[in-house]
Amino acid sequence: MAISMTKLSSADYYLDRTREALQADGGIPDEATPGPLTGPDPAAYYNAEGNPPGRWIGSASRLLGGETGRQAGAETVRMLINERRNPETGRSLDQAGIRADNDGQPPIAGYDLTQTVPKSVSILWAFADQDTRRAIDECLHQAADMTIGYFEAEYAATRAGAGGVASTACDGVAGFAFDHWDSRDGDPHPHTHLVISNRVRRTTDGQWTALDGRAVYGATVELSEYNANLVKDLLTQRLGWAWHEPARARGRGTRAVAGEVQGVPEELIDAFSGRDREIETRLAAIIDEEERRTGHTIGWKRRAELHKQVWLETRKPKTDARPGLAELTRRWHGKLRAEAPGTSIDAMWQAVDSHRDRTIELGQTASRAAGIRLAGQLADHQTPGQTELERLADAAMAHTERTRATWTLSNIRAEAERLLADIRLDPTARADTANQVAELAIRRCVKITPTRYRAGQAGDDPALVSRAGRSTFDDPTLDRYTSQTILDMEKRVMATFGRTDPLAWGPGEGTRLIQSMRAGGNRLSDDQAKAAAYLLENPHAASALIGPAGTGKTTTMRAVARAWETRHGRGSVLGLTLSVRARDELADSIGTNAITIAKLLDNVSERHRAQIDDLRREFRCRLAAARTPAERDRIRRAISESDAREQAGLIHPGQLVIVDEAGMVGTPELDAIAELCERAGARLVLTGDPMQLDAPAAPGGLLAWAEREHRCATLTSLWRFRSDPGLWANDPDGGRARWADEGKATLRLRAGGDRAKPDSVEACRRLVAEYAAHHRLHWGEDRECEEEAYRMTLQWQKTGKTTLLVAGTNEQVRAMNQRTILERRVLGLSDGDPSRLATLSDGLKIGAGDRIVSRANDHQVRGPDGHRIENGMAFTVTRIDTDAIACRDADGRQWTIPRDWAKANCEAGYATTIHKSQGMTVDRCAAMFPSDARVPCNLQYVAATRGREENHLLYACKDEKTRQTEAMLSGSDTDPEAIARQRMLSTLLTRPDTRTATETRIDEHEERYSLTRLLREHDYAAGLIAGPHLEAKLRQCHNPGIVSMIMRSPNWEWLRALWSRAWMTDPKRAMAIVSRDISPKDEHGNRQDPAAVMAGRLSSGLLDRLNGAVRDDWTAGIIPPIKASRNTAALDLVRQNELLITQRADALARQAATGEQPWSRTVMETARKHGDHNLLRDVAVYRDMWHIDDPDQPIGQRPPGRSGRQEQHWCNLDARITGQGSGVVNPGKTRKANRNRPENPTPRVETPNPAAMEERNPQWKTRQEPSSNNSPDGPTQ
Repeated sequence: MAISMTKLSSADYYLDRTREALQADGGIPDEATPGPLTGPDPAAYYNAEGNPPGRWIGSASRLLGGETGRQAGAETVRMLINERRNPETGRSLDQAGIRADNDGQPPIAGYDLTQTVPKSVSILWAFADQDTRRAIDECLHQAADMTIGYFEAEYAATRAGAGGVASTACDGVAGFAFDHWDSRDGDPHPHTHLVISNRVRRTTDGQWTALDGRAVYGATVELSEYNANLVKDLLTQRLGWAWHEPARARGRGTRAVAGEVQGVPEELIDAFSGRDREIETRLAAIIDEEERRTGHTIGWKRRAELHKQVWLETRKPKTDARPGLAELTRRWHGKLRAEAPGTSIDAMWQAVDSHRDRTIELGQTASRAAGIRLAGQLADHQTPGQTELERLADAAMAHTERTRATWTLSNIRAEAERLLADIRLDPTARADTANQVAELAIRRCVKITPTRYRAGQAGDDPALVSRAGRSTFDDPTLDRYTSQTILDMEKRVMATFGRTDPLAWGPGEGTRLIQSMRAGGNRLSDDQAKAAAYLLENPHAASALIGPAGTGKTTTMRAVARAWETRHGRGSVLGLTLSVRARDELADSIGTNAITIAKLLDNVSERHRAQIDDLRREFRCRLAAARTPAERDRIRRAISESDAREQAGLIHPGQLVIVDEAGMVGTPELDAIAELCERAGARLVLTGDPMQLDAPAAPGGLLAWAEREHRCATLTSLWRFRSDPGLWANDPDGGRARWADEGKATLRLRAGGDRAKPDSVEACRRLVAEYAAHHRLHWGEDRECEEEAYRMTLQWQKTGKTTLLVAGTNEQVRAMNQRTILERRVLGLSDGDPSRLATLSDGLKIGAGDRIVSRANDHQVRGPDGHRIENGMAFTVTRIDTDAIACRDADGRQWTIPRDWAKANCEAGYATTIHKSQGMTVDRCAAMFPSDARVPCNLQYVAATRGREENHLLYACKDEKTRQTEAMLSGSDTDPEAIARQRMLSTLLTRPDTRTATETRIDEHEERYSLTRLLREHDYAAGLIAGPHLEAKLRQCHNPGIVSMIMRSPNWEWLRALWSRAWMTDPKRAMAIVSRDISPKDEHGNRQDPAAVMAGRLSSGLLDRLNGAVRDDWTAGIIPPIKASRNTAALDLVRQNELLITQRADALARQAATGEQPWSRTVMETARKHGDHNLLRDVAVYRDMWHIDDPDQPIGQRPPGRSGRQEQHWCNLDARITGQGSGVVNPGKTRKANRNRPENPTPRVETPNPAAMEERNPQWKTRQEPSSNNSPDGPTQ
């Protein structure tokens, strides 16, 4: 039970499945729907075909001719969601136009927040009487409405200003709720699609703009937890239901367990678990019919063939037309009689009624009552003391910092909701209760996003103030937090990379030994030898080896391990891994002892030390009681063996400790390992690739930090990939799929691209074209891609290749595993006798010969040598007994796994997800990416590097009808090949966040104090002051219609910001520009926005040339201080902004004055020579404004002419640095050269006379900073 979020490009899916879509075929009119939910006629409501029509949701419905709860017709829904138009007036809500985004995907029309419920609720709803069912529906509707209301109050917002620097309020959200009654397989499944439009009305100016997507994404998990709790609260409050955690959910290791209603039997839940049950029922019927027809009992092999046939037949898509609720109810009763004939619905209701619960009326004690059940006080509903709330906040904080390096307020709130999931609260008080817990937890956090502005004078002005009384530039919902614990852990690990290590080899010692090993036959490439020597000679206590997939990290570390043992002896190298499989592979490949990280940390735990002490006491007692020398010898040998095992699992002085796949190891684990190394006097080496998978559900990023800070050696040669023609000798199509340079191409996959750099994007396009040209990129609809991937792997297996099928979702993994199991039974490769099958946690049944994978650690399940079973271990089943599964691991060791344990913790092992595939290597790999999956660059890279010979990427698209609809609405592509290319390109340009909390703290400070952001904020605030003045001037020279169009334009905000510059720079010329007539159409006959035209004229005709100058009396040389006749809140915000700009410029100048980079030394020498005391500051400001990172050239290359303001800025500084030129872009067009000009000029722009400015404009006086075409000024006209 949860809220899941999906981006939408249209609402056609919901409309195709609603009743109104069927009215032409005899459906019912809207007015025939019943009760407070829908209308007066319950019979018509329940007997009509299709799902009920959508209803309006969100407080902004009133702005669009709707009303919350009122039904909405199909045309209304299409106008708002698909076409972005006001259903009441038909006016467009998207003046910028509907268009596909930059990777060809349709634009976001809205968001689907789908509300689902636990299976027990679905069953009770399905078999309830009409009054109870209506009560359940009303609770679910109320939960949906309260969830939307909470989102509006806490998160819904839009953005303003260039780059969206201001988070401003919106007048709520609007959309539609669509109730659906059944699952894809026809089982009872009441769920509601809450479809929210992406268009919202900005409170400050009434403009319809986009909903801030950051809020939707950031709050989805919290909304899910809140909604899940609300549903239970409301059902308990209305019907008295009690809740419990089902036995099957215990021990899953997930915090997102949905409680079930007490009294609903699990066998009834199983009976309505859809497709699995359907397959079993249909299979039994087919077998019975065939046995009656033939007169013979069919064997398990024939059973396997029929099972496969039924499985394929039941994989049906959702149909367009759906039966009515009355018909569905009849079907559910029929299914109950057929599949659970012994189950009594009346008995179920009696059991449910026997377990009663109630919600707690918290009132004024809400904050203190929050911890009742969490504190173990389940027996009564007393109000605990404040310490319980504190304990709850501590728990929320602890859970959060274990799963991520940084977080937001919403993350903490979601954790608070999880911790409150077992207590039934008054629904109206739940949000306040959870948020009070979150507020206490936040006080324990370290805020790493700076709050820069005070909003004291702004009051509640929505243009200046966001939530919590903060400035609109400092939205609290975007603040990031971490904990001092995480910062301290990162600091300690980072310090290890800088601490001197006495174990380090002297300069050249490692190089000489590695070279002698190469001479002795150790085949190391040059980059491997160089890396190995670095790891030995690096003078610090920790170092790292970065190796992209297939570059030979294992070969390199084998050489390092052997070299280390030549000096420190056998056993002086210890490998640490995340899984048992990786442990065994590492130990075998580098020839040293290896243990899992979990085992190491367990070995040094207090619990383990106590066990060892107990064991030693036991040995001493046995030794003292021994009566014969032989008995004493046996005990002493046992003691020695125990000590040896114990010592093998610890870190010792002089050891080299190698952490494998360190990019996936969390910060707490690395901190503990680094501390153990320091205590023991050992040397630490991290190996891996930070561009593959990072730490799963844990704070991480330290390996990526080591690469960014150049605390590592990097491998560059590729060894995994093979392209010998003979490898394709048995292929039906010969060597068509052979690609000699596939390995090299994967390095470009790893690097990805940068959306902000056109050259980088183009390079990624070329890479996509290469993959397509070499038959590595495939396309088709979802089912087609799934079928192609499966057939591809089967064909490879027939030629003797090892294969891997990487699926995009867990559902696909399960489907592919099921299909492979059935195929193997048909081929006789595994046992299919029903009497000898066992069920796994994924619901699949396996027999002898099948492959399974463990997904949990458990010291109670051990192998023949005493090793416990661990997550990721793979087994081949050899026999299935009544209580146990006999199986064999990869090393041939025999295991006995209890069937109950396997049912809870094992899965089939033929297909896997990307996350579980890292570290696996096969001959050929096929990776599927479903049409609704958005894959980041690192996951694509992992999937595309598992195969030695071939790696195929299958990017699926939606069905043809959906593609045609999206193309009609937005111009997105319909061709599957084009969509696949665009999706792969988008993946290359989507990079994961691998920053540590320490780095994120720096990043947040740099971003919030960057001149780019501060200048945009200045534009926004100055525009608020300039707006009324501009309006008055426009009314002097344009008719009211034109002025109204300008002020309603989405470009009005841009125009008023430019006006604040233009009026200060040259009022007369500025007035002349805005006074010119504006044609309603351009030279090509297209309609044009008068505000955009006017803004373009101000930029090109005035600001681009004159605002690129630097004036000593301006703020930081670039921003003129604004003057006004009244001290307004906006002016106060501008003054704060100008101070921040000054401080930033001064900080940049101080940093440059250290002379760490060549450019700064050049500028300082020039400044001293010519007495230009502000030159260093001005150059540093230019570099920060325009993102110049050239270490040698002070201002980089001259920008192109189309850059406008930046080119003028560059010319001004270039003349001051070089002593050449006039300091303006086109000196011949602006003024004549001065023959008496000094040889080495220092260009300046004369400061305007303040008195004259005030006389011209007594109400609004401003001097303006340089403008920008590329960012602050908006698009070029």
